[in-house]
Amino acid sequence: MGAESARSAVLWEAVPMRGGTIYTFLLFGCMAPMSPIEPPLLSEGSPNRPINCEVALEPAFEALVKASLAKGWSAQEVSETLLKLAIEHAEMIMGRERVAARLYRWRVSSLVDMYVSQFLGRFR
Repeated sequence: MGAESARSAVLWEAVPMRGGTIYTFLLFGCMAPMSPIEPPLLSEGSPNRPINCEVALEPAFEALVKASLAKGWSAQEVSETLLKLAIEHAEMIMGRERVAARLYRWRVSSLVDMYVSQFLGRFR
């Protein structure tokens, strides 16, 4: 196997998940080293744990986006694909109805935040 073939080797990894096993792959030479992900600072059940998780995952997420853009994928392709993968992963864990309800609540919350900011901006 030549150097180019070795760089293009694919490693498949079986990941057991509730509801079945998914198979993930890593295309060698395709991704930059992943940023380290910090362990949780807060105990399970803490109301701020989701924010803690978001802060811990953000550097790795940004590294994945940057690596994807550097390989020639467009920003729109990357964002749509990451959103699709995230939704599919959440549906596998939580179920489609709960994910749909959560997305709706996040969207409404974002719209409320936007309108409140616009309203308050009039008084500056």
